[in-house]
Amino acid sequence: MVGKTVDRTSNETIRRSIVLGGGSIYGTAWMAGLAAELRRRGIDLGAADSIVGTSAGASVGAMLATGRDLDSLANSPFPADVKVSHPPRKPELLAAVFAVLSDRNADREVARRKVGQLAMAEEPARPEHIEPTEWFIGGNAWPDHRLKVIVVDAESGERRIWNSDSGVALTTATVASRALPGAFPPVVVDNRYYIDGGVWSATNADIAADADVVLVIEPLAHQWPREPLRAELAGVPADAVVHFGPDAATIDVFNASAANPDVFACWPEAFRAGIRQADALAEQLARSAWLSPRS
Repeated sequence: MVGKTVDRTSNETIRRSIVLGGGSIYGTAWMAGLAAELRRRGIDLGAADSIVGTSAGASVGAMLATGRDLDSLANSPFPADVKVSHPPRKPELLAAVFAVLSDRNADREVARRKVGQLAMAEEPARPEHIEPTEWFIGGNAWPDHRLKVIVVDAESGERRIWNSDSGVALTTATVASRALPGAFPPVVVDNRYYIDGGVWSATNADIAADADVVLVIEPLAHQWPREPLRAELAGVPADAVVHFGPDAATIDVFNASAANPDVFACWPEAFRAGIRQADALAEQLARSAWLSPRS
């Protein structure tokens, strides 16, 4: 846990903000399993006052905001009667994107635009690529103003924060937020190409609303340096920050999943890994003010 423990009396309102980072299909499953088990224990992450979702975190954030039944996702992200059209992955393009983003000496603005150019050279996502997401996240309408979905404008490289006032369907927003070139095609909205919000930041934690406690769940915490997250959180007026990532056993699951050409094969095991780690997160939340009464 980063930050200080909050000491508040039970008659004060506790403001909670949750930040969900990127992490591919396996990170999505892991966060869904984590949230499902916490919900069974009476800890509903979807009750947070603010939810910031990036890439995989946008999908899980939408699930939390819509109140979706997470247990129904334990074995598969989609039932047999939902037709899923997933565009083929392009490993060479994906490798080129990672090479650009992992160059710590590169100018970040230039790097983002370069990734955007790679995306704009590809055919954009078609409706059949987006439509199944409605079942996956639990609806196509924004439930309220709390959810913020992070995307990047491919041409300008600028970050966009979509919410219920943005005029973008929830399914479109969540798919755009995970549209990493090579893994998924760009999403076009009003003639603009949008790509994965993780191209800007793995977590976009600086968007977290003013809160007493900020919970950052980062599936790929083991892959990225901590300095960017610390810099983002430095400007967030929170009394306490809980940072949670995968443990060694979960990382093994993730690594095996990343090597599997079947993107959904990893889902059940990653979901179970999230369930298993719920104990550890519940303990961290208990040490913060997250579990304190709201009023």
